[in-house]
Amino acid sequence: MTRTSVLVALLAFVLALPALAVAQSPNFSGKWIQDVEKSDPPPQGMGGGGGRGPAGPQSYTIAQTATELAIERETPNGVMKSVFKLDGSESVNAGGRGGEIKSKSKWDGAKLVTTSVQTMNMQGNEVTIESTETRSLEADGTMTVVTVRKTPNGETTRKLVFKKA
Repeated sequence: MTRTSVLVALLAFVLALPALAVAQSPNFSGKWIQDVEKSDPPPQGMGGGGGRGPAGPQSYTIAQTATELAIERETPNGVMKSVFKLDGSESVNAGGRGGEIKSKSKWDGAKLVTTSVQTMNMQGNEVTIESTETRSLEADGTMTVVTVRKTPNGETTRKLVFKKA
């Protein structure tokens, strides 16, 4: 091998390293608490102020395996657990206001994207809510969750930032 061939091969390897690092899926496991100052406030009519709900900042405990992501959320009504398959197949979880939520989660590079549909009965009317949640780990160690919700009343986007508890 000539000296030029060795340098070209070494350069190709070094340039490929960032792509290999991105190919690994991040691990969201741990206890997370909302950073209210860095998070968007809830949409009007969702309760709370300054990003807080009735019980204060949101808190998550996440357990992740190669095939599933389990999230436990502390709510005013107790702990709510949701489990999401990470292979793009459908997951079914209980909805916060009744009914069930059908979701599909898949990796988009280093981000986990979950699309969900919930149909529920509100005051005698069937209402469908569609949402897309994009979860990522940031360089500073925080977790960002951007949720786009589509309801009959329109579309809202909200960014929540969490730090390890």
